[in-house]
Amino acid sequence: MNVWDNEGVRYKTPKLKVMGLEIVRSSTPAPIRESLREAVALCLNEGEKELQNFVEESWQSFKKMTPEEMAFPRGCNNIEKYSSRETVYTKGTPMHVRGALVYNHLVKTQKIENKYQVIQDGDKIKFLYLKEPNHVRENTVAFNGSMPKEFDLHRYIDYELMFEKAFLDPLNTIVDSLNWKTRPVATLEDLFV
Repeated sequence: MNVWDNEGVRYKTPKLKVMGLEIVRSSTPAPIRESLREAVALCLNEGEKELQNFVEESWQSFKKMTPEEMAFPRGCNNIEKYSSRETVYTKGTPMHVRGALVYNHLVKTQKIENKYQVIQDGDKIKFLYLKEPNHVRENTVAFNGSMPKEFDLHRYIDYELMFEKAFLDPLNTIVDSLNWKTRPVATLEDLFV
């Protein structure tokens, strides 16, 4: 909501107050939280066209982010519970834990434990979605700190899915109620204008 007056303090421009949405959750990447905040302000103060332009600008900025900037932060627990010697992880493993187990597996198989620490229960991690097919045959990977270049996975980062999950899905919870679209949609009516 836009707050114009807070306990007697009158603002010249409204302050945005957000509760319960991904904009304020620590599980959303920090740069995305800021963009979401701006997008919500546009929803409250501007029109659909301005929002669509901002979404396109955000997408162009997002594609230039490093894996560390765009990855989803999470706390990692139950690594032993979901671990498997044969298949790396068991069925039903949460995405971020699966990414951590894939990371640990790659660190051990590439014998780079002396350079990168394996992820353990209680560690703060970040995870990414990967495009398939890729040489690790997985759709996710996690890391603690920075993504090891030795994995050679930077080119497989699924930027579109990451943007959709981090930015568009949370924004759509608001935009849908306005009957707006985050991106321009061609219609038959456009042919006759």
